[in-house]
Amino acid sequence: MSESRREALRRKQQAQAKAKRTQRIVIVGAIVLAIVVVGVFATIFFSQLNKGNTANAAAIPPNATSDRSGIVVNPGKAAQGAPKVELFFDYQCPICKQFEDAFGSTLDDMADQGQIELVYRTLTFMDGNLRNDSSSRAGIAAACADNAGKYSAYHNAVFAGQPATEGTGYTTQQLRADFAATAGITGDALTTFQSCYDSKATAAFVTGTNELAAKAGVTSTPTLRVNGTTIDNATIGKATTPDAFRQLILSTEGKD
Repeated sequence: MSESRREALRRKQQAQAKAKRTQRIVIVGAIVLAIVVVGVFATIFFSQLNKGNTANAAAIPPNATSDRSGIVVNPGKAAQGAPKVELFFDYQCPICKQFEDAFGSTLDDMADQGQIELVYRTLTFMDGNLRNDSSSRAGIAAACADNAGKYSAYHNAVFAGQPATEGTGYTTQQLRADFAATAGITGDALTTFQSCYDSKATAAFVTGTNELAAKAGVTSTPTLRVNGTTIDNATIGKATTPDAFRQLILSTEGKD
């Protein structure tokens, strides 16, 4: 073989080897790129999945009743045979605030001592009456507070902060931060609470409590029931002291 032919063959072989190296680099680069892309999509997917799971977990308050009609204020504390006390209310209802001011601490005390099983049932009908959405937003926030283990404290804070002028409604600052601070929601729990509130995770639950209250025959707030028996407001009004109110609750014969 002549020198020129050997040189041509050598150059051809070098060119083929270079082409193969280039092909391998392209293939490896494509594989690496594919791995990176898959990794990015996987990260996004699992991040969104985690957010979805968190939202789903927050959607139903942990202390909701089995039929999702309300939230148990004192889960696991009621003594065996203790009466079930249900309070139906709307966070914008001024008479509900009067009831809360007069009897709220007594109900809290009875619940804490296990004398009753206390269930709060939220209504939102005053949104329509007052042409705002404060009852719903307050209900959503209170349900979110149950996820932080501060439902009763937050409930009390909302009524304590009810605007003096009916229809003024609650501000986002109040519902998202001020009442949470009063209730003692801080740190990671506050972050979770605010995420729950911002996403309206418990909105469907609150809509459901309002609908189930109507199905239960509740037409006004506040309405107080003991084992299914409604105690009329005139009777409640005669309980002028905390002890008298306590005895009224414990002496009421229920339907259950």
